[in-house]
Amino acid sequence: LQPAPGRVEPRCPHFGMCGGCALQHLDPGTQLEGKTRPVLEKLQQVAGDFEVLSAVPAPCPWYYRGKIELSFLGQQLGFNRRGRFDRLVEVEECFIGPPENRAILQTTRAWARHHDLPGWDPRANRGLLRYLVIRRSQATAKWLVTLVTSTPPPGFPLQELTEELAALGATGIIHAEHNSPAGAVRVESSRVLHGEDRLVERLGRLEFQLSWRSFFQSNPPAFTRMLQEARCWLGEDPDRKVLDLFCGVGTIGLSLGGRLVGVESVPEAIEDAWRNAELAGIPAQFAVGAAEEWPDLACDLLVLDPPRSGCHPRLLRRLPEEGPELILYISCNPARLAEEVEALQPFYRLSRVRLFDFFPQTPHVEALCLLERRFGER
Repeated sequence: LQPAPGRVEPRCPHFGMCGGCALQHLDPGTQLEGKTRPVLEKLQQVAGDFEVLSAVPAPCPWYYRGKIELSFLGQQLGFNRRGRFDRLVEVEECFIGPPENRAILQTTRAWARHHDLPGWDPRANRGLLRYLVIRRSQATAKWLVTLVTSTPPPGFPLQELTEELAALGATGIIHAEHNSPAGAVRVESSRVLHGEDRLVERLGRLEFQLSWRSFFQSNPPAFTRMLQEARCWLGEDPDRKVLDLFCGVGTIGLSLGGRLVGVESVPEAIEDAWRNAELAGIPAQFAVGAAEEWPDLACDLLVLDPPRSGCHPRLLRRLPEEGPELILYISCNPARLAEEVEALQPFYRLSRVRLFDFFPQTPHVEALCLLERRFGER
């Protein structure tokens, strides 16, 4: 038997068990073609002809993620086993995580085992150590480490771990407490043990301040390339009214220019958005709210970058009557994107698409789309 064309030896020894890199056995070109072709075929089925620009590979296939979150279970530290919430794959190094992650994992694991500190048991809902979150700035190479635990007992040896991580070069070290049985990180309190609690990341000419919890695209160089493409499509217009209905910390709207109004349902993200606009010297307005409930959709450009679940049906129903001439749609879920493009077809024409590989070694792809209102359809 001969390996199929495009097949390569996976770099990670945990390939196939870890829930992350499902495509490590394929070379970059085969990965890109394999995950972009079905997206374009599906969009062509629902939208007919539109301009397709060549897919953009990621700038770097390894160590590209700006943030990773690992879990503790018993004496293990790693990622959830594929399809399991109660089993881990213990990893020595994540090859798509920040390049410092190997040393951080070794240090933290040795500390936990030396003191016989129990990891969280998701079945029994008990334990001490819960998560280890590593965030790194691609722009400055500075990094934060956050240890998330349940409320620790007296004598918890945090200072020892703090000193060891600081010696590795950590910019900031944070301890957060999370006692809820919920699997997602829901922090009840946090404190800085060492250094700073924020990093600066850059997207083109703009700088953004990020805490360890801030939502931010995991591959800033690839995201920067997408934002450059969007600006090229739209041109410069300082008077253009831009409504960004899933604005997060403001990255897309602030990068596009114009008179920006950003809406986001997460209050902490809006706090970051205000801070980032001030840092950039850009006069913008931000508000906490649900996209589908925002009262006024009047604008020159509507930016949609929804979560994987897509836009709320109520928002889609409003667009035919209230939507603007142009919609810039960014999607991380091609199947949902195709459904929404099809729903809007009687009123909006999909005019241009370019796909970007933000996540090499994984099946995920990001789509940048421009929709234009059909003449007279309102």
